[in-house]
Amino acid sequence: MALWPIATSTVDGSRHPIAEDRSERDGRQGIVTGGKADGRETQPHREVNPAGGAARALARGGCEPGPKPLASAGMENDREPGSLAAVLADVAAERKAQDRMWGVQEFPDGSGPEFTESAEKAKRECAAAWSRGELTWRHVLTEEFFEALAESDPGSLRSELVQTAAVAVKWIQSLDRRHGAMPHSTKEGAGRSEKLVRDRIPEIIREGGRLPETRAASPEEHAGLLRAKLYEEAGEYVAGGDPAELSDLLEVVHALAELHGLTRHELEEQRSAKAATHGGFSNRIVLQLKE
Repeated sequence: MALWPIATSTVDGSRHPIAEDRSERDGRQGIVTGGKADGRETQPHREVNPAGGAARALARGGCEPGPKPLASAGMENDREPGSLAAVLADVAAERKAQDRMWGVQEFPDGSGPEFTESAEKAKRECAAAWSRGELTWRHVLTEEFFEALAESDPGSLRSELVQTAAVAVKWIQSLDRRHGAMPHSTKEGAGRSEKLVRDRIPEIIREGGRLPETRAASPEEHAGLLRAKLYEEAGEYVAGGDPAELSDLLEVVHALAELHGLTRHELEEQRSAKAATHGGFSNRIVLQLKE
């Protein structure tokens, strides 16, 4: 995690606080001052409590100060430029548009320790930019992004992606405060142009008098397409409650099992063995989880 240093940067000839608004800055242990002297830009000066989080972060070479206070009341007013609620509404609208266009998508993560050096480089660049008084949102977001790419553990990767998304949201808030709230237009289009179907679907389409356009998925993409199909079929059952959808869901499960080298009989043996040791769901038992 690398949030967020206090610095200033020159944007369009004027100085702007980078990475925090005034309400957040006032709650810190350090104070930023900076401006012009004899017409020249001066480096920002920060008075820091040596025991504070920012001092510890600099010692580590990162851009990570201590705990941050809650946002000011103005940030919770969705009519204020830079409102968190307004930005999150735009993000939610964009996600809905993506789902309309592409549906559920499943890909391998593609992250891992091979990106560790890139993450360390981004951290060094972030710290160097801060020390020069030239920190930008690009530095902060790049560091968070590469920290996410360097993770392979699902829990750690998720945490880093949430932090990356939070920085992107905060950058948008900063844009809105500096330039006024800007409307977000979601993309609308034909969206997903293909999907995995049962083997006889092209034949059925031709029998109906139409000419289907098809291709054979590569072995590498087949697993991802099946996982997406699993979500699709499960979603259709959840949305409509039609028990006929369960047969479609089961067919996808069998196809996935086959990719793992399991026959339908072997899969059933595994299901039966687990039912014998752990039981099924016939007794409607609900476990109370401790918070």
